Amino acid sequence: MAVTIPRDDFMSTLKQLQQHSLSVLSCIWFFSNLLVWLTGLVFITPFKLIPMPWLQTKIVIPLAHGFYRAAVRVNSFWMQRIVGIEITIEGSINRHPNPIVVCNHQSWFDIPLVQEVIASRGPIVQFLIKRELIWVPIIGWICLVLNFPRLNRSGAASDRAQDLAAIESAAQTLGHAPGALLVFAEGSRFSTEKSKLQNSPYPHLLKPRLGGFSTMLKYARPDTPVLDLTISYAAGQAQFWRCLQGGTPRIRIRVEEFLAHDITDPETWLNNRWQEKSAWLDDNIRGNQR
Repeated sequence: MAVTIPRDDFMSTLKQLQQHSLSVLSCIWFFSNLLVWLTGLVFITPFKLIPMPWLQTKIVIPLAHGFYRAAVRVNSFWMQRIVGIEITIEGSINRHPNPIVVCNHQSWFDIPLVQEVIASRGPIVQFLIKRELIWVPIIGWICLVLNFPRLNRSGAASDRAQDLAAIESAAQTLGHAPGALLVFAEGSRFSTEKSKLQNSPYPHLLKPRLGGFSTMLKYARPDTPVLDLTISYAAGQAQFWRCLQGGTPRIRIRVEEFLAHDITDPETWLNNRWQEKSAWLDDNIRGNQR
């Protein structure tokens, strides 16, 4: 006996298949794009070892940063023109060559968004990565070639000391070449389970961690801009796979600027910013649910 599949069920299955296919294509696009530019980065890496300042400042660094920005532009084109994500940026972007960037963290998709805001027309973005990420093909290799600060984040006292030393080293070199230093102050991607374990007072944020941010400020120049980014996904849907298929069609990013010398108490500043972020995220999510 023939089995009849209801039309609504068939159309729903077909739509899901199309969505997952777009996610797969987006993954292939992203990784292929990174692989192309990684080839260029690997080619110029040996020249970084040559102790000739003019070679570094005039050729090696501009080339490396050019490859980085080209990869960002290609990925941004795919996100906005092919997948159809509408990205709205609120606030002005300081084109200072060495800002510190603080951002909430909900998804792996945060990274290409921050890169679009900061690096598409400004300095490349260096972010603190878990040491294990180095072993991830392509992404880890790029982080290694660009010398991103690598952290253990195990919680052990000895590892915490090493992590702070890595952040200190990155902060001290800030200003030697164009580059923004990004910190996800929550230390991990947001989830409801993590929020409950922390007893976080913020419905859409984990508690901010002070260590990395305060270390960056300690070694920053007084006029260093501190850019506070808040990313809001439509209806709170931040899952990476969903974003790759355009399931989150509207993303808003708020940018607020401060100066390092005005932040005299990093802990109070972070807590105040997180209260502001929480209120803004709540307003956005409610607005998208109406």
